[in-house]
Amino acid sequence: RSRPLAILLASSVGLVSGCASVLIPSNSLANASAVVSPPGAIELDYSYHSQQNGDWCDPADIEMWLQSDGIALPPGDDHAVQQTFWSYETSHNDGYTIAQWNASPYAVAVTLAHYGHLSGIGDAPQPTLVAAGSVISRSIATLHQPVIVMIYGATHYVLITGVQLGSGGADAPPLAVTFANPLAFGVSATPPAGSDGAETMSWSDFASSYTTDTNHGGVWAGQWVLIAAGIPLVR
Repeated sequence: RSRPLAILLASSVGLVSGCASVLIPSNSLANASAVVSPPGAIELDYSYHSQQNGDWCDPADIEMWLQSDGIALPPGDDHAVQQTFWSYETSHNDGYTIAQWNASPYAVAVTLAHYGHLSGIGDAPQPTLVAAGSVISRSIATLHQPVIVMIYGATHYVLITGVQLGSGGADAPPLAVTFANPLAFGVSATPPAGSDGAETMSWSDFASSYTTDTNHGGVWAGQWVLIAAGIPLVR
């Protein structure tokens, strides 16, 4: 099903450090399907992991991405894994302080590439929503790789794991996306029984929250932010 994002403020403060203080309810389940040739529905296998700290939306997304690729994670439970990623991110934050970028798209991209032994992972800002949507379609449908995007004015990272392609195929924005929000059920929380933690909604509904970076500087300011395979790494 497709529905607008429901935003529930978790506190009177607009942000929990680097990740938006919001919960996106996930009462519609992702439709599991086999990978098919475009146009059609492409859903990547993944296991949901909530962020273990208010700041750790990006480490949780990295954890889900690498596990989707079948790549061994650092030792330990979710907290230890995400702590490992966070430590690497904060030491490779492109010269930004944590107050400036918590953490930067560059830090997320290089951490993902380092622990996944992946090449071609980039963070190039996208000048239009159409360009960003096309990257998402191509990454999932053609490269079979998830995409990390920043929503709410670039204050929160979520992981896109599926697309429903339209007549433009993998060279155009999708008709719908399936995504995992690591804060959907709260910090350190698990999905309710019967849910795999994913949410599917129309591209137009998702785009209402996938907005340009209005909270940080650098090359991403005023642009659509994502981390994906097959795009340049910039800083």
